[in-house]
Amino acid sequence: MMTTETEIVSYIPQQLYQCVEQFKEQRSLSSIADAVNVILEDYFGLDSCQTTSSEPLTTMVEDLRGEVTDLKKQVSQLQQNFASDRPVPSSNTNSQGELLNRKQLGKRLGVDEIAIEQHETDGKEFVEWSKSKDPERISWKCAGANLFRRI
Repeated sequence: MMTTETEIVSYIPQQLYQCVEQFKEQRSLSSIADAVNVILEDYFGLDSCQTTSSEPLTTMVEDLRGEVTDLKKQVSQLQQNFASDRPVPSSNTNSQGELLNRKQLGKRLGVDEIAIEQHETDGKEFVEWSKSKDPERISWKCAGANLFRRI
């Protein structure tokens, strides 16, 4: 099989070799040769597409897909955290459509979030308990996902 690559043989100090090996691991490269190629490409300002095979690119694409998936999860978590600090708009404009998160309901009922968490699993008892705490004697029920609906 003919290759367009040129072979370079070099003896390097152990400490330098360990650095190249660590670089290879950090970049998830498949070989020391790939690591040396990336280092030289970076040093000389070359585009890796011009000098390497498609295998490292495939690895990089898969790594990027994993990172994008992780970022999507983080964005989703941030959206949930953000939503937990704001009133949740409802498509139903009447007073029964109002949704509050645990923090908001706790403020309305004059109790902390822990008290709500302790009572919310009680079902009917939660409805009565929330009514007894509500300044307007409104009953509340759990609507799921840290949300509560007036009933």
